[in-house]
Amino acid sequence: HGWISHVRDQGAGAHTMAGIKSCRSDDKDRLLSREYFVDKVQYGRLPVGIWCLERAGILSRLSLAQKKKLYQMSILVLTFLLYASLHMARVTSSVVKSTLHPKCDSLNSTEECAKPSNHCDGWRPFDGAHGKSLLGVVDYVWLFSYAIFMFFSGQVADHSNLRYFLTFGMLGSSLSIGLFGTGYFLDIHHLAYFLTVQVLGGAMQSSGWPGVVAVMANWFGKHRRGLIMGIWNCHVSVGNLLGYIIPGIWAHHHWGISYLVSCSIMLCVTALIFLFLVTDPAHVGLPPPKHQLESEEISSTNTVVTKTDLLRKQHQQEAPSSSQTLNTAYGSTDVTAAVPRDNANVNPDKEKAIKIWRALLIPGVVEFSLALFFSKLVIYSFLFWLPFYVKNTQIGHRCLSTFQSGALSSMFDVGAMIGSILAGSISDLLQARAFTSVASLVFAIPSLFLFREFGSQHLGLTIAMMIVTGIFINGPYAMITTAVSADLGTHKSLQGSQKAKATVTAIIDGTGSIGAAVGPLITGLLSSKQDWDSVFFFFMASSLASAVLLSRLVYGEVKIWWNNYTHKRRLKADREDLIVVHDDDDISTGIAT
Repeated sequence: HGWISHVRDQGAGAHTMAGIKSCRSDDKDRLLSREYFVDKVQYGRLPVGIWCLERAGILSRLSLAQKKKLYQMSILVLTFLLYASLHMARVTSSVVKSTLHPKCDSLNSTEECAKPSNHCDGWRPFDGAHGKSLLGVVDYVWLFSYAIFMFFSGQVADHSNLRYFLTFGMLGSSLSIGLFGTGYFLDIHHLAYFLTVQVLGGAMQSSGWPGVVAVMANWFGKHRRGLIMGIWNCHVSVGNLLGYIIPGIWAHHHWGISYLVSCSIMLCVTALIFLFLVTDPAHVGLPPPKHQLESEEISSTNTVVTKTDLLRKQHQQEAPSSSQTLNTAYGSTDVTAAVPRDNANVNPDKEKAIKIWRALLIPGVVEFSLALFFSKLVIYSFLFWLPFYVKNTQIGHRCLSTFQSGALSSMFDVGAMIGSILAGSISDLLQARAFTSVASLVFAIPSLFLFREFGSQHLGLTIAMMIVTGIFINGPYAMITTAVSADLGTHKSLQGSQKAKATVTAIIDGTGSIGAAVGPLITGLLSSKQDWDSVFFFFMASSLASAVLLSRLVYGEVKIWWNNYTHKRRLKADREDLIVVHDDDDISTGIAT
């Protein structure tokens, strides 16, 4: 499983591994050339589409670096499409909600946004006096089902073939979406039917996130992970945008078509996943990313060490580098607290998945999980209730239609995409995930206040405030669910174990999903009394709680920064002293000569 395991299987041992690390760059390039890996492709584990390309020799003309970049790009695109289609399906319910339980049918009314109209026809059983509450129950059933099954999905993903796991989950998700829309064509008005479909949908869609994050972590190492994951996480916002726009075309008159269109798109993406998704670089004869090699590399014992090297090594041991900050700032890294020692050198194919209780002992998992609880609470409240809020609030003294409300709500996702990329790139620059998250959460509080107070006065101001609020709210959520989950899933306390990524991701996102279920529930109760001020204060309090929960990790990161700063100054001073001593030795040698 990868080039190090191959060398060990050939009986090369530690001396060969030391030679690989210490050899000249030209020899290393030759060793890692295409010829070394061409016969290591595991054809029995390849998807059908990739098997055909490999057998046809189409990819054999590429160098190792080109082949790796091509596969990484395919992983980015396929997983992006997978989760964008899932989010498009989720947002469909938000857009259709105002059709199932309408409040007005006039586009220019200044009063009917706040009270029901006699000219609106909804869909039983959601068109009555308790229609909003029933719609809330439908949402909560899906959310709680998603959150509960998420914890089990991580364990299943770490024990199974990720391509089959994701394909099965996408097929089940497509089925649930199609069944919900079928209720329109079969004229079904039983609440139990819609609740059963939502339970199925939550269970099936819970397979998506642990699976895609595990695949991404298999292909991408720690180098610029925040930026890469930040760009990749835009699939959430892209899916939301597509969900607001595409299903919104039919939402007002034929809402069942909205679900069937989403179902059809998901089935097309499922076919691409089954045919072309390569879940592990070893399956196509490529080396694993850096975070998998760090625990397996063996240092050479034949290196000439100078006095300057010893001095530099001493200071590096005293002060951890920026790349170590994410592993050391969050607490103890005792390997016995996370994974048994005998797992370090186990073949990944035969390696046992980490238990949930062991994953909870990884430093930072609990804090980030609880922080995501409050962060995702706000995000999903916006996801499920923002179109409804816009539809029933006068924007610039004017009511908006269902389609217009969905289109305007998409501006929040535009800001979310910007926030995702900014948070990831800044956290890479600072090497501080917790600090970046807390800073964004703090700025989210005043942006929420301004959005409620001034966001509805003018259409342009509404768009601006939605974008700004989306930037600060979504940044921490995107980073915790992607880069942080991948970091902790490959934490050094795991001693190189590759069977923890999906489990750690499931714990973090599962805890956040419980918050995602609680948030819309409380939002629905508060909004039923038209008390939107309390809703936004609730969002501000949740953002503050999320920031407070990360305070210990922020302290650890700041402490690492300070230690690095002081040790760099000491190292610079020692280097200057070493240069002075070296010059004096040269003068003495010249006089003696």
